[in-house]
Amino acid sequence: MLSSVLTRPDEASASLSLLRPERLASGAEAEERVIICGISWDRYLAFDHALGEDRPSPHLYYREGELEIMTTSNEHERIKKWIGGFLEIYFEHLGLEVTPRGQATIRSALKQAGAEPDEAWCLNEEKKFPDLVFEVALTSGGVDKLDIYRRFDVREVWFWRRDKLEIFALNPNGKYEAVPRSVLLPSLDLALLATCGAIGSWQKARQAFRAGLVTRGGAKSP
Repeated sequence: MLSSVLTRPDEASASLSLLRPERLASGAEAEERVIICGISWDRYLAFDHALGEDRPSPHLYYREGELEIMTTSNEHERIKKWIGGFLEIYFEHLGLEVTPRGQATIRSALKQAGAEPDEAWCLNEEKKFPDLVFEVALTSGGVDKLDIYRRFDVREVWFWRRDKLEIFALNPNGKYEAVPRSVLLPSLDLALLATCGAIGSWQKARQAFRAGLVTRGGAKSP
């Protein structure tokens, strides 16, 4: 993980050239991060605008003066598409209406926070902020994303780390706590999700996930 404390726009721009994904133990490339401290809200917005609104990468995360610039990698994107695709299959299986948000920016000057999640969904009906956010984290570090999403009352945040899902649910006290299974999607088999996520073939992974939904008894809408 590459960390920097930078204060000038030219340094922030130059730091992008240092983003080179490291390799995991498996040989696959992971994401890389640069953290810039002391960034005002206006500079964050200007930097985002300069990068372009329709860019696939890098992702920007902002929290009270801290700016994380994160590149993605082929492995990062593969996992994002695999897991996101499984959830689309699962939503259809449940008959659950959702509004996909993808990596659309979540941002508020009042909350002094902004994020571009890997995937996000509103469940049942469209809302200002998503109910469920999914992040792939092949490397550690970065700004406190749970604190960012807490400010937007995102009900669940999922992280894919070390080949498995970590799920954090927002409790009545407004804090996230790790939970063994999804509160929003309690019938989702996380072991099936992880097993299929490790399959290298897109077709075989989706077929295995669909088959698993049937052989494990299906599911009822939460």
